[in-house]
Amino acid sequence: MKKSNKLLALALGACICVSVGALSACGGKKDTVVIWAAEEDKALVQTLVQEFKSANPDVKEDISVEVQSVWNAQSVVAKDPEAAADVIMIPHDQVGIMAKQGLLAEIRDGTAATFATDIKTLNAPATVQQATYDGKVYGFPLTMDTYIMYYDTTIFPDDTPAQRELLKSVDAMLALDMANSPGTKEKATAFGFRIEDGFYLNMGFFAMGCTLYGENGDDVTACNWNNENGLKFMRYAAKNFRQSGKKFKSDDVSNLAANVLNHRQGACISGGWEMQDTFKNAEHIGYTTLPSITIDDEEKELVSFSNSKLYVVNNRSQYKATASRLAAFVTSEASQLRYASERGYYPTNLKAQSSESVTGNEFFAVIRAQLDKSVPVPVIPEISRYWEPAKALGSSLYNGSLKGDDASLQAALDTFVASLQQD
Repeated sequence: MKKSNKLLALALGACICVSVGALSACGGKKDTVVIWAAEEDKALVQTLVQEFKSANPDVKEDISVEVQSVWNAQSVVAKDPEAAADVIMIPHDQVGIMAKQGLLAEIRDGTAATFATDIKTLNAPATVQQATYDGKVYGFPLTMDTYIMYYDTTIFPDDTPAQRELLKSVDAMLALDMANSPGTKEKATAFGFRIEDGFYLNMGFFAMGCTLYGENGDDVTACNWNNENGLKFMRYAAKNFRQSGKKFKSDDVSNLAANVLNHRQGACISGGWEMQDTFKNAEHIGYTTLPSITIDDEEKELVSFSNSKLYVVNNRSQYKATASRLAAFVTSEASQLRYASERGYYPTNLKAQSSESVTGNEFFAVIRAQLDKSVPVPVIPEISRYWEPAKALGSSLYNGSLKGDDASLQAALDTFVASLQQD
């Protein structure tokens, strides 16, 4: 977010310009609209920016692409909104927090554009809801994602019905006598996910019918993870998802994926992005929807969280009109298809979802199937209260500091639920 008048004032304070040519040399830089992109997306965004400039010759500002992680964008903007970009990519669960803080510009229809209407009519309903807070639209949806299970076909082959059936059950994978990892004397891990991360810890609770912030994710007083079904999952996790168990591993998802890639682990759970990052061009990697766990002799399929990423406009931007046009362009149907083909992102645009390049893609078919079974991360600002208690709960399960008796497990759940009610 750079303003030439400020630069000009500084330049005039440092020197006296005596001609138009000298004035230009002293500081006549054009205004600049800044758009943030993740490092891995920067090249594509730069290409889209060039296409935007060619298609919109009336735009007078320069446009600059700068690298910024999606996941901590909210905290970066909150520290210094004036210094932040004009167009910012965020995960949808930051919409409510940032809107409440006054950091986001409301997206509206104008005299020459139908931004809000297009967002509502062109995108999947779930992502429209995720771009909306308190009845107002704040973002341009770009991609929707969830997590699935990836597996090493040299450890868990999938050639026969019986082999594919095994991949549907966490218990079946954990029951196998694992072979040594190639070139080592250590046995490969069977299965893993990041249990210390609330984005993944929820799977078992949701499988048991528990809810976070109510059925619709908007009731800050409602979390029933400490009911009987939640306790049943805690018993299961305390028995099967301990670090001491050896066959299960929790770690950063990128590390888990690397283990699967390098034949040190049979299967792991991670997001759709992993196919473009860790597993790109890896022929021995398979993927499928989430497996089940067995509780009280019943198969309970794990249920994922899902999220969307979207571009928002900085409420402090001096170029909101151009920023909105740019955000609309880089999230258009055509742009989303580019993200799909070049970055492996599943689109939010309904026409893009229906395109042959998406419907005919086997990987996207698995992502779509899991999305249909998923629970969106709540948009309400109070979701910020969830992550640290969930991390603590998952960590205590994995490292064994939480005892496995019912009294200890129930107390931990009660403490967790109570913490969600505290500011």
